[in-house]
Amino acid sequence: MKHSFLLLFLACSTSLFAQRFTLEGQVKDPDAITLEGATVYVQSLKDSITMAYGITNKTGQFSININAEEETKLLFNVAYLGYQPYSKDIDVPTENKFDMGTVTLSDQIEQLNVISIIGKAPPIVIKKDTIEYNADSFKTLANDRAEDLLKKLPGVEFDIDGNITVNGVAVEAINVDGMEFFGEKMGDIALKNLPSNVISKVQVTDYKTNLQKFTGEESDSGTKEINIKIKKGKNTAFFGDLNGGVGTDDKYQANANLFQMIDGKQIGFISGTNNINMRRGFTALPDAKSSTGYVESDFIGANYSKGKWDETRVNANYKYSASNVDNSSFRFRDYFLPNLNYTTETVSNSTTDSDNHSGDLDLKFIIPSKNKSSNKIQLSNDLKFNRDTSDSFSQSTTESNSKDGSAISDYNANSESSSVGNSIDNEISAIVRTGKGRDFFNFKLSTDFDNSDTDSKNYSENILFQKGTTQIQDQIRSTENTTSNINFNGYWFKELFTNFRITPKYSATIYHNKNEKNVFDFNETDNDYTDFNAQQSFDSKYVTTTLKPALRFRYEYKDFRFEVEGAYTNTFRKYTDDLITERNFNAEFDYITYSSRIRYRDEKGYKNISLNYNQNVDLPSSTQLQPVADVSNQTHIYTGNPDLEPGLSHNLRFRYQNNIAFNNITINAETKAVFVEDKIINSTITDADLIKYTTYDNINGDYSLSGNASISKSYFSQNTNINMSAKFAASYDNNISIQNGVKFSGKNTVYKPSVGFKYSYNNKFDFGINYSYSVNETLYDTDAFNDNEYFVQNLKFDSSIFFLKNVFFSNKVAYTYNSRVGDEFDGDAVFWNAGLGVQLWDNKGTLTLVGYDILGKNNGYRRSVTETYIQDIENKILEQYFMVTFSYKFGRIAGQNMNVRPSRSGGGGRTGGGGRGR
Repeated sequence: MKHSFLLLFLACSTSLFAQRFTLEGQVKDPDAITLEGATVYVQSLKDSITMAYGITNKTGQFSININAEEETKLLFNVAYLGYQPYSKDIDVPTENKFDMGTVTLSDQIEQLNVISIIGKAPPIVIKKDTIEYNADSFKTLANDRAEDLLKKLPGVEFDIDGNITVNGVAVEAINVDGMEFFGEKMGDIALKNLPSNVISKVQVTDYKTNLQKFTGEESDSGTKEINIKIKKGKNTAFFGDLNGGVGTDDKYQANANLFQMIDGKQIGFISGTNNINMRRGFTALPDAKSSTGYVESDFIGANYSKGKWDETRVNANYKYSASNVDNSSFRFRDYFLPNLNYTTETVSNSTTDSDNHSGDLDLKFIIPSKNKSSNKIQLSNDLKFNRDTSDSFSQSTTESNSKDGSAISDYNANSESSSVGNSIDNEISAIVRTGKGRDFFNFKLSTDFDNSDTDSKNYSENILFQKGTTQIQDQIRSTENTTSNINFNGYWFKELFTNFRITPKYSATIYHNKNEKNVFDFNETDNDYTDFNAQQSFDSKYVTTTLKPALRFRYEYKDFRFEVEGAYTNTFRKYTDDLITERNFNAEFDYITYSSRIRYRDEKGYKNISLNYNQNVDLPSSTQLQPVADVSNQTHIYTGNPDLEPGLSHNLRFRYQNNIAFNNITINAETKAVFVEDKIINSTITDADLIKYTTYDNINGDYSLSGNASISKSYFSQNTNINMSAKFAASYDNNISIQNGVKFSGKNTVYKPSVGFKYSYNNKFDFGINYSYSVNETLYDTDAFNDNEYFVQNLKFDSSIFFLKNVFFSNKVAYTYNSRVGDEFDGDAVFWNAGLGVQLWDNKGTLTLVGYDILGKNNGYRRSVTETYIQDIENKILEQYFMVTFSYKFGRIAGQNMNVRPSRSGGGGRTGGGGRGR
């Protein structure tokens, strides 16, 4: 801690007494036209270190705050695609402002992909709608992974479930060098296995489908995509690592990786084993967040990819994983129903052993035009297979009591099962660009075949104290389920005249399911499971056909785009069961839906504003339509409603995105409104013995409103990186429910402001802090229920200190407080993980002592609120341990040993700011 204050004091002292000034000016082309999006940066003449940078605004102006440290002269540079780089020596002024006047760029005679070589690229560069992070500007530990690097990037957040957002916008895909890694859309293997120091850049762009990338269509997803760029050099990038750890309480982890990456080619091999709740990969220092249950995992995988996204390419991978999961929990629920209030306490535990084999072969062929036009064809075939096997056991005990403490029932249940599942999915697609590349066809045929076999033994007993009886259900069940799904999609994108496009679409789907389920009850006379239970058994066939023609119109006017679409859908369903004919039904649904979109996007792509409206139809499922009681769970009986209508939701969404490159600021905002007609809900009656009887009904008046806004500001100087962010999110839900014949609504409001601050100084010290405060309030329109309100505070602090020659000390701390949990639960949780490490053998090896939950103050308590109960739950979590880990890296990347991080004067190529435009 003493080192922390010393480094922070030195950093502040240096900043206070160094010469600071603002550099201003304007960039124009030879015709005196201002250039927006030019990259302006200032370097040290001594070692070419970039000391400050900025982006010109719409009028070509720039304003850069510079901390000159001890420099007396600086090198001023301007880079812009299509123009010659501009450089000029300047003297550090004694005043606080220096005006460069008008800087005129000369035309570039030969177009170059790389405008300039910058000694040390700025940590963040905003290029139109793309945010690019320079990985070497963010200090990571020697044995950190790609995921650890992402968590240090300004604006990037991982929530408790592992979902990733950038400046509040959800991330939909993660690629490596523009390609899926191990066939995974979200790049989990890449995040948990790629060493952080092999990454050169992390690029964040709007998420695009394969069709949009191939045709050049802009994204309309409203989500983001992360691309991890691997360092490249003249030599082959070949690297790997060996990792191992041994800890207290028999904790262990081991991991081996081997990668070869060249432009357009990826070869990878991963393997590992651990019992510290990691599914795949290796962790030098776990995050300070609860990990539910005890998980032992083994994994192995191989990947081969060749070809970039815009050329003929192949991707093949195979993955195997095995795991043993041990869970237990204590749950308390406070039920509040019309004329019935009671509490339940449930103790449960479960174990699952599973094995998974999966593979993917993705082939894409690009057929270029013979006349060198932009017309070309992409043919693709993506084949996937998956096989799962599992054995599981679960046991639970529930005690139910009235509000006065008198016992109502005791329910005990246990089950064991074995299952095998197989699936083969294939997708054939063709994209044909015609009409000078602006028109295109897209045809896609998908075939999915799945089958599963499950055998289980289930026992439950329900002791009803008021009746003085015990109900027992003792069964074995055998299920064989086979499913096929065939889907055809066709699109024609045709420009009828300038800026006006028409898009006819057609989709056809055939779904077939065969389900054979045999249930046998225990016969006490035979002392065996010989009584066939026809009511719970199935011998059914279910066929669904869906036809959907649609037509979209699109018109573009200057920076605006207008779209409107109409679709007609016909769905026919036929269900037949040879055991119980009352389950049989034929149903046909016809409906028309509409959608529209207005989008504004400025010429350079920095600002993007859109307003979307669409309709979604929620068709009732087969079980919701069948008027036959499902009594497989003796405490909760479900019966379908054949008179159900489809639900129709109206969805309105507004998005605002603005990358103010001139000020290094990003702003994002989003609001959503959902109004539902004929929403399908559960209508439940709970009797005095707490047996629930649920059917389904349609209701109106259900709606939800939500929104969030975030802003992020970055500051960069020779030795200092600072990022500040703030976010505010809110939601309002009007949930309508029917319980015990009473219709009521619960109005739930959530407010959640949050702030974040990240600071790093000279690759010696960095820390990040995030704080959020969430208020949850529920109000009911009936006196039968009590309104409730509670708040949750979360504080996270991460820091790393690098001292002596090769020693580092890292901390991850999290604090959570819930204002209203039950008396048996602790509302406070403090979670502190720390690691003390040293790099050995010219940084090839790293030895680290890791402490997990050092204070032993973490807990698995969680609270949730629904329209019928408040739940507090304590889950079994991974508990305190200490571990010694060792990592060894080998190989070469970008012409250097991969364990050597580029020096501060090392070069790094970077494309200039915007492109030419008049």
